[in-house]
Amino acid sequence: MRSSTLASAAVQRGWRVRAFLAGDRIAQESWTAGCPDSQVLGWSAWRTSASAPLTVFDHPFAKSRWIAACRRDRTRAIVLDDVRAIGRARLTINPALHHMPLDLDASPEDDNPEDDPASLTLRGPRYAILAPAHRETSRRPLAERETLLLSLGGADPLAATPRIAPILVETLASLTKGHGIRVLRVILGPAFRDPDGHIARALASAGWQVECGLEPSAMARRMAEARLAVIGFGTSLSELAWHGTPHLSLTHHAQDVPWAKRLEERGIGLWLGTTEALDASFVSTRFARALADLDWQRESARRAFDAIEGGRGCELILDRLATIAREIPTHRRRSGLSQDARRAPLS
Repeated sequence: MRSSTLASAAVQRGWRVRAFLAGDRIAQESWTAGCPDSQVLGWSAWRTSASAPLTVFDHPFAKSRWIAACRRDRTRAIVLDDVRAIGRARLTINPALHHMPLDLDASPEDDNPEDDPASLTLRGPRYAILAPAHRETSRRPLAERETLLLSLGGADPLAATPRIAPILVETLASLTKGHGIRVLRVILGPAFRDPDGHIARALASAGWQVECGLEPSAMARRMAEARLAVIGFGTSLSELAWHGTPHLSLTHHAQDVPWAKRLEERGIGLWLGTTEALDASFVSTRFARALADLDWQRESARRAFDAIEGGRGCELILDRLATIAREIPTHRRRSGLSQDARRAPLS
């Protein structure tokens, strides 16, 4: 729900927001809860709606025809988290922990080409979009935490949770030295397929505290309580960084493997492999290493927290969008996410 977080921040600046969703009723209710002052419409309505200065796309599908439509209507196309749009949209934003700059030794005072208002990209953890639920949750010292958190995303499409959970439990049982973990907690996402509750019951029988479909505030608390998180590779990495929680990640998609390895090379997190082909020995070895190395836990968490630079991603993104909105005339035929072009609206 990062786009609703961005929209809510835009509304607080006085912008008007119109959201077009292709999701079901639950998705629309979730958006409305995250940004109650926006107008929510069905995706098909975008084709006939009055244009806004800015149109933001946040979905995984190819966007060529929509970007072309924006160009015809002279509304600026902004794309979240899709490198395919770089150079085609007015601005592409990759707001993830793993989209770190290549040069980590550069000083913050050094010139950043992305600071140029004409830049076509904003990328990296400094632009991470953190929901208020996370930013308002207090951080706890790592040494005081005793929970292992397992959460592989809203859907966990390949059902990796019940496959990796026994590996983690067996590894914990095999360790002779104290590792600080007293509580096992697993979060099953709202789209996780377990219609009869069989998987949840099996996990509970194995010693896990099982929770399903948590609201953002509850998920934020769980992240802040965790000593270590085994997590699906994606947006959650930036949220864990905010809470100072070191992570071990599983990738769902082949294109994420190089990103996960690159992040690990920079001292942030450990990669446990893919959800498609879990290697029990590889997972166990790396998990045991993370548990035993308290210095690594602290350093990994510190590096990740430093990378998000105070969690001001929404503010930085909206500052740039405000500049872009002033580049173009406000009278347009259709598109967008906003209702009142005179107030620098957002789509």
